[in-house]
Amino acid sequence: MMFARLVILVVSSMSFLHRFHVSACDTNCADKPVFTPSSLVVKFGDPTSANCSVCELACVNNQYGVESPAGNKTKDGTTISWTVDSLTEWSVSSLCFYSDDAGHQCCTFLPVTVYQPPQKVSISFVNPTGPMLEGRQYTLQCTVEHVAPVKDLRVTFYRGQTALGQPQSINSTVTKPVTQNFSMDISPGRGEDGAQYWCEAKLELGPEGPKLPPVETSQNITATVHYQPHLEGSSHPDTTRVREGELLRLNCSAVANPPPTYTWTYPSGRREASHADVLTINSTTVSDEGKFTCSVVNLLGNVTKEFDVELQDTNCADKPVFTPSSLVVKFGDPTSANCSVCEHACVNNIYGVESPAGVTRKDGTTISWTVDSLTEWSVSSLCFYSDATGHQCCTFLPVTVYQPPQKVSISFVNLTGPMLEGRQYTLQCTVEHVAPVKDLRVTFYRGQTALGQPQSINSTGTKPVTQIFSVDISPGRGEDGAQYWCEAKLELGPEGPKLPPVETSQNITATVHYQPHLEGSSHPDTIRVREGELLQLNCSAVANPPPTYTWTYPSGRREASHADVLTINSTTVSDGGKFTCSVVNLLGNVTKEFDVELQANPTGIIIGVVVAVVLVIVASGLVAYYCYRRNRMDQYNVKEVFSRSHSAVPTAD
Repeated sequence: MMFARLVILVVSSMSFLHRFHVSACDTNCADKPVFTPSSLVVKFGDPTSANCSVCELACVNNQYGVESPAGNKTKDGTTISWTVDSLTEWSVSSLCFYSDDAGHQCCTFLPVTVYQPPQKVSISFVNPTGPMLEGRQYTLQCTVEHVAPVKDLRVTFYRGQTALGQPQSINSTVTKPVTQNFSMDISPGRGEDGAQYWCEAKLELGPEGPKLPPVETSQNITATVHYQPHLEGSSHPDTTRVREGELLRLNCSAVANPPPTYTWTYPSGRREASHADVLTINSTTVSDEGKFTCSVVNLLGNVTKEFDVELQDTNCADKPVFTPSSLVVKFGDPTSANCSVCEHACVNNIYGVESPAGVTRKDGTTISWTVDSLTEWSVSSLCFYSDATGHQCCTFLPVTVYQPPQKVSISFVNLTGPMLEGRQYTLQCTVEHVAPVKDLRVTFYRGQTALGQPQSINSTGTKPVTQIFSVDISPGRGEDGAQYWCEAKLELGPEGPKLPPVETSQNITATVHYQPHLEGSSHPDTIRVREGELLQLNCSAVANPPPTYTWTYPSGRREASHADVLTINSTTVSDGGKFTCSVVNLLGNVTKEFDVELQANPTGIIIGVVVAVVLVIVASGLVAYYCYRRNRMDQYNVKEVFSRSHSAVPTAD
């Protein structure tokens, strides 16, 4: 009985070693089978073929061949031909193998990619509700129908002939044909009004694929963009000088969609609304001297342009001169100016300065105008005299009264939680009690980076106002934790204070939630490791909220954890193949694949052989001992054994 158990043990051990060699099919043996070609790219339904050359020496007991779920195999010596008349399998795995004298199995896999060009490609805007608005975010969607494999599909969005981007597929592991939607966010400006958008779907199948990669393009769609008025020229042109009676033309051309309305305000205060972008006065008079304001308005906003018109009197060669020629004064501060009138004695002492504030004093033909505390927001000072003919000659003194901002604050508009990557949000900067608002420049910042300078929507007032400025942002993951703030500055020109009045807001911190983004390549190189060695697979990703990692093993087992690095301390045969890491949070997911190639560890094989040899030696020793005992038992005196109570003693030889 003991001998039978030992034999069973030895046979089982040898059977285990044989199965070990078969299951651990070696893909790194010295004389590997060779497929020609080494990989295939085949259109679904087309024929294909490949040859495999196995061992150079005669294979043991004809133990070689090709395994595949499709096609036919024929042998010609040690060459196996594999042919398929019409490949209608989407997942094809062909294996060429042979066994050597030691029963060791050596094999090679033939990668086969089965593809199907897109049947149809179309483009559209997601949830369009009418024309687009400048600066707002919209989503373009490209639908690619019935294409495989989707992992090799590259979709490119275009505006005209300009490529906008290549979004990735969110389902890259499927081999059968699928219909996939790709999307891209755009923020069109006025330059995109009338632009043509389209998309292209291309299967990039590598050097083994067709010379002309399968490409399908969508139809074109035309963008209609509505935007507020934008002036074509400077918003503050140089002073316009014209003689009395001459033609005056002021150009306020602007672009806008829908078309704007123009409103002109004259120096006299008269307002005139029309669709004329150019104001024409055929014959100027004294009342046309001063500031003209053009306001351009449509449904989305407005912009203003100011013109300073100086009338040159042909009969007034000796105009009064103000020193300084203009004033910039903080509200409540003192100010003064002098005016020199006619060089010769003025007729009947008819000269002076007219102003709603301050006092004047004459010293010959020089008039001094002084104000102890300027508390008027609109000040117009006029210096004049009459000549010998009774003609009056005059000069205006421009006075700007300013008030620095009392407070500046920043906030997000209608934000009820964290921001989402790629979505559009509005930052709002509130500037309180500032004048004149036309000279106010507000700048938004992210850290130390300027984001933009929105214009005031009310630039004609002179009294202090509270003004709200806004700018749209589309934060990415890099803006998570960014500091936003705004700055309000009065730019009052060379006559203003040397240090322009500036106020800044507090900082607000952005919290941006975004889907996982892999830190490394989504398709790393093949990882080779020996049996029994440490294996570490790094699937690190950045995401907010933090993601969950799910690992799928070659065996099909799935394991969810928060570990971005999978560690296997001692690899076994079952660890060879494809590992898939899925990284997921509430906003999306991304996958990363690892191809692990397990190399047979000669140390393990040697240990197995040594164990088997030891078992055989032990078994042989036990068998020999058992046989020796049995031969000795045959020499006992049986009669004495049963007649004595003491132990049996062997008879003498």
